[in-house]
Amino acid sequence: MQGLDSARRETADTREHLAQTARAAARPEQNILGAGEQILRALANMSDVRNATPACNQELADALHGLSFFTNITRLDSDGNVVCSAVPAARGMNVRAQAIWREARTSPAFVVSGELQSPATHQRVVAGMLPLRDSQGRFLGALAIGVDVRWLDYMVRADKLPAGSVVALFDRHGHIITSSRPLIAKALFARPEMFATDASGSAKDASGDSWTYATAPVVGENVFVGFAMREWSLLAPTYVNVGADFIIPLILILFTWAAVWIVSERQLTRWIVYLRRISEAYRGGHYTIRPALDGAPTEFRLLGEALADMADSIQERDRNLREAVAQKTMLVREVHHRVKNNLQIVMSLLSLQAGRLKDPAAQEALRQARARINALALVHRILYEIEDQNRVDIKRLVEDLAIQTHEGFGGDRSDIRIQVDAVQRMASGDVAVPLALFTVEALTNAFKHAFPPGRGGGTVSVSLQPAGDGQLRLAVEDDGVGFAQDELEASIGTQLIRTFGQQLHGKSTVRAVKGKGAVSEIIFPDPQDDALQSETSDASVPPDPNQVPLTA
Repeated sequence: MQGLDSARRETADTREHLAQTARAAARPEQNILGAGEQILRALANMSDVRNATPACNQELADALHGLSFFTNITRLDSDGNVVCSAVPAARGMNVRAQAIWREARTSPAFVVSGELQSPATHQRVVAGMLPLRDSQGRFLGALAIGVDVRWLDYMVRADKLPAGSVVALFDRHGHIITSSRPLIAKALFARPEMFATDASGSAKDASGDSWTYATAPVVGENVFVGFAMREWSLLAPTYVNVGADFIIPLILILFTWAAVWIVSERQLTRWIVYLRRISEAYRGGHYTIRPALDGAPTEFRLLGEALADMADSIQERDRNLREAVAQKTMLVREVHHRVKNNLQIVMSLLSLQAGRLKDPAAQEALRQARARINALALVHRILYEIEDQNRVDIKRLVEDLAIQTHEGFGGDRSDIRIQVDAVQRMASGDVAVPLALFTVEALTNAFKHAFPPGRGGGTVSVSLQPAGDGQLRLAVEDDGVGFAQDELEASIGTQLIRTFGQQLHGKSTVRAVKGKGAVSEIIFPDPQDDALQSETSDASVPPDPNQVPLTA
């Protein structure tokens, strides 16, 4: 703590010395600008200059004669027009657009600009401006003087500075007016935090070297001086003193640490690290490894034996769990396979029975029942074929149902096309079964009623797309003949479609316009949302006695 306190004091003293050096480095420039101010104040007391009489130009030219530091002296009226000037080329110009003019209008004292390009002499200058006011404080205009930047640059470079240091003059916009080392000065001083009285701090140049700097205003708040030295060369004595404050207690700390380390490493640390590696191996599933703790303290040997017993128990439990999971997976696959086979047997029996019937209506009813059973069989077939027997690919299910239904009901109609546009979604069997039955029912209605013989074919579209707000929309649309609303309400297929919507906790509708086709759609919670999927899987819908049961 004493070393840190000493370092803070020495650093503060060094920065204060740096600030004093910065102010001293700017003294010649301050003298030039101060001389410019005194010249303007003397001229302001001359009636020809103050009143801008015809003799004003000569008075200003005489005042400028022999002053090599300055480029021009001008008298400006209250509108910023140059009414008289030591340099004739400046007469008649207007400076209202310049920032220093706006500052002079509101300032009671001498103000200084940053670096400017003189429009009269075409030289780089720093302008000084003295506002003129009458006895009642009204603004009458101003006197302006231009300081040649080349003289400022010469003075900066002529100063005897410490080796390796940098001094620069810069304006409030971060533009370097002159500097002993321009590239480094641009990196150190062209930043907003520099524009403050006696600012100091640290910065890095383009090559990454650290510098400690101090800045101070030269005149007003427009021109600043900055002085910087490399941090290491400036603070090297401080670092040496701080190091001396630390070295003796550090040696004692290191000696004590070495003694403690030797004892703790031999008796504690190496066994703790070893047991931690053993636990990491167990965490990775390598339960056959056994701790070798010969020579360890008794407590570590007991802990190692406890870890080995725990590994045996976990290994046995994992083996039982894997066997149970494998058996469950096999049984579930077998169930899906047998259900699929049984449903195919039922379909075959229905086909045989339909072949014995003569009544076309009865044959059609059996044919439609067979299509519905085929949808259930397809769900179980997909569940049997995939790795995860709990999830069904809805996109694949819809595509397969569209193909099978088209072959079963529209296979003899080459003029009927079917299009499928479905997004990828995985859903449980509880969601897949109602979706499959809905798809079959809607496609069956389209193939049976939308395109009667003699009318010509068309297109049946199946779409499964997001509907917003965590919903999916499954729609079957055709461009067939459509049907009237009273036919729609009386249809058993419509009742079944609405039942499927209730089972999915969604809403199903059938819309048709006679002569313009029909649309069967169902909007239901998106199975991709785990919360909605859990609600769909766990909740049960109370049976409606007025609707057809869907499962045996």
